[in-house]
Amino acid sequence: MAVGLWIIYAVVISTIVAIQPERRSATLEYQWATQKWWGGEKSLYQKKNGYLYLPQFAMLYTPYEKWLPDPVGEPLWRLTCMGVLAGGLWAAASRLSPDKRNTLFLLATVLVLPSSFSSARNGQVNMPLAGLFLLTAVALSRERWWLSAFLLTLTLVLKPIALAPILLCGALYPKLRLPMFTGLVVMALAPFAHFKPSYAAGEYVNFVKNLTQAGAPKAGTWCDFAGMLGKFGLTLPSAVQLAIRGLAGIFTLGLCWKALRSLDALRGALVVLLLSTVYLMLFNPRTETNSYVMLGAFVAIFGAYHGLVARRLAEAAGFVLLAVILGSESYGYPLFPWTNLWLKALATCVLGAWLTVKIWNGERSARTLLAPSPL
Repeated sequence: MAVGLWIIYAVVISTIVAIQPERRSATLEYQWATQKWWGGEKSLYQKKNGYLYLPQFAMLYTPYEKWLPDPVGEPLWRLTCMGVLAGGLWAAASRLSPDKRNTLFLLATVLVLPSSFSSARNGQVNMPLAGLFLLTAVALSRERWWLSAFLLTLTLVLKPIALAPILLCGALYPKLRLPMFTGLVVMALAPFAHFKPSYAAGEYVNFVKNLTQAGAPKAGTWCDFAGMLGKFGLTLPSAVQLAIRGLAGIFTLGLCWKALRSLDALRGALVVLLLSTVYLMLFNPRTETNSYVMLGAFVAIFGAYHGLVARRLAEAAGFVLLAVILGSESYGYPLFPWTNLWLKALATCVLGAWLTVKIWNGERSARTLLAPSPL
């Protein structure tokens, strides 16, 4: 049934995109950048707030843009994104409960659909990022350090904001540091395989300039904590926002450190990547409404586990409600205009507070996060 749902989902999205490949698509920027990269003349970063990714992503997107026509390449990119997300859910379900993995995967699939539709339709990298974060948690729990480093390196290729989870995991897992460093070095050198190495070097400079500008976006248009406060009429100075983001990063590191000492390897890794995602949603200054599919993947697997395996129905109901909230942009008028910018961020704050209480109250409390009920 789960596989059937994914097939139906893939057919619907692929058909829509094949008919109208340029409508409501974030991939136009990807196509444009890929063309410029292999042309080797014009910068990928000509437009402010246009292409906000590393040059490596233009290389990664090459098969979908250069080798295939749009009616084929664009649906195939969406199928790739869906496949990575489905693979992440399956891997997490298989590790959490091998005997119930099929049903767990089905429930998680149902719960992730609301938050994933917008990214699937637009072809945004948020969907594969969600899957890669889940796969990373599973790899870390198995102490597969080189695979973990590869997956994390790939997340950075997809989106620069992944640097935050990379630094967090590097700080918390000492055995990951050498593989991670190796992976980042290889990734950094990859663009110099371009037929114009000087062009590749110049694009790194342009990337840094563009990222600096993008790091101070227009207030009131993003779905992070500042956007939420703005909807409530409270606008914070940029310096105060920056200080809050920094302090939140330090607090997240401390909370993850405590979680790893209270939980087993699998649950600890899942909680670390979940807390990383909570941080990204609330404190990345360019969080979009459909970025929350990254959180939606963890909400789906946690909700399914609490309902099916742990039998903690109150927690399961909370995760189901959160899964519904994270898909609010798909519900149209009047719900989305009313909830835009504040509801998802507020719900994420509640989730973060709940996780903090569970972890901070000690080992016994933390273990109830993904543990079956004693009853």
